Parts: sequence; C-alpha cells; structure tokens
Amino acid sequence: MGVDARDADPREVLDALDTIGIDDKWVVAARLRGGALIEGTPVALLPDRGKSVNAAFRNQIVGRIAERAFRLRHLSKLEPRFRIEDYHRKGENRDFGVQESGLELPINVKAATTLFRNAAMFGLEPLDCIPISSYKALNALNKVPDLVYVDLVDFTLREKVDGVMEGFDGPLGILWDLFSWYGGRGAKAAQDCYVDRVFEQHGAVLDALAPGVTSFRAISAHRVMAILRANPRRCPGLGVKAAGTGAFNAEVNVHVSVANETTPWDDVASMLAWQGIQPVLDLIRHKEVREVPAPIL
Repeated sequence: MGVDARDADPREVLDALDTIGIDDKWVVAARLRGGALIEGTPVALLPDRGKSVNAAFRNQIVGRIAERAFRLRHLSKLEPRFRIEDYHRKGENRDFGVQESGLELPINVKAATTLFRNAAMFGLEPLDCIPISSYKALNALNKVPDLVYVDLVDFTLREKVDGVMEGFDGPLGILWDLFSWYGGRGAKAAQDCYVDRVFEQHGAVLDALAPGVTSFRAISAHRVMAILRANPRRCPGLGVKAAGTGAFNAEVNVHVSVANETTPWDDVASMLAWQGIQPVLDLIRHKEVREVPAPIL
C-alpha cells in the first residue's frame, strides 16, 4: 500500500523535504515546517484528503518514462544525421524537435496508459482508443502547426509504475504519498524537483518498465482536429454547463483509433531516414478538396 505520510513521525517528514530539496515555496512544506510538530506522534497539520489521488502528479512519472524511452531508444537512432533539439523543459508544445537543413519535425511525447472502457460509444474498442486533448491540439496549430503527438501506448504501464513507486520507503516514499494527495501554491516546482530526484536514483528501474517492443504511435495535431471536425461524437466533453456559459462540462478529449488513425513511429522514422523531414511535413500538411456544409443562413 505504500507509505502514508500522515502516520510518519514528523521528523521523518521534515527530513524527507530537506533531503529531496523541497523548500517553503510549496505551501504544504511551509505549513509543516512552521507548525508545532511533536516527535513520536502522527503528522496532524496536513489538510484532509480528497476522494482521489492527484493523477496529474502521478502521470508525471509515466510521462517522464515515455520521454526518456523515446529519446534513448528511438530519437538516438536518427543521430548524427539529424539534430535532436530538447524542448521539454521549456514549457511549450514541443518536447523534441528533429532538425535538418532549416526544417524541423516538432514532437510532443505522451503516454496513453488508461483503458477507456466506454470506447464503444465511439465505435472503438477499449484497446484501440486513446485520448488527445482537443484544446492542446488547437493551441498547437496556432503555435507549432506541424506538431506530431507520439504516444507510448501501454495500458499496463500505469499499474507497474505505481507498484514501483509504492514500494519506496524513506524520503521518496513519504513524498510520493504527500504529492499524491496535496497540491497548492508552489506544488508544480516541488513536484518537478521530486521527479528529478526519483529518476536520478531509480531511473534505470523505471525506464525498464517501458515495453521493449516499440509501442509508440504518431498522429499530427492537424489530424486530431480533422477527426474532431468529421466526427464530433469522438469528443464527448464538447458541451456546455448551461446555455450561454461557454464552459466545457468535461475534459475535452478527442478519442482516436490507434490502429486506423495513428501511424507507428517506426514508419515515420524510416521515412525520415530515407527521405528526410520534408516528405513527413508534406503528409502533415496534406489537403484535399471536399464538399462541406457552408450555410449562409
């Protein structure tokens, strides 16, 4: 079940924060350090927990595994012909860019690890359905029009990662529990610090969880939006809370078919190796003339 930070001795919790380098910019750390902690008693200053863990934090571990596996196992094969630019620490749409002769194929690496059991509502099978954020895809078209999403598709990875993380004790175990339940001001920078330390100490173990046979699939932001336009039902969150509010009632994901609407990364890599970047960009920018509704009234 892992460590429960609420049951840990307060001194252990403070030592964990100090050991990993979490400062008081994270509001929870400041609260713990500034409170009247009594040695030998459970931590009493933590807020009540919500109903579920912070999935966005836990997904950082899975996402980092995907980025590292893709960089080491796949992008490295394209060197030295191509320059590989690393963007994923700059907080933008791109994680990596494959560059040559003034051209770039921009890439955002993702991990699809949650089985969508209601995929049948879109005419898809759960094992053949992954979500792409429509908001992020639309934003990408405005900033990085040629962006390609590369998804590590492995519906067993989430469970395997949680198993490893929940096996940690000491500072890493205590903070895994803390970050899984508590956020607040300064949490993102503190989480990044923690994830960095986890991979410094246990990167090889976590990297080994990524499937040995390539499971990376590619789809451009342009194609994601084309799927949305052709089949709005693939985006079940595309609705509003109430008339006139303009607020979405759910996370707005476009659900795509892995088999029929994404391309194996190995195929993209082969085209890059044989033909260069431009033919890949041509596939992303491809246009066809079609009749579409264009009502005047």
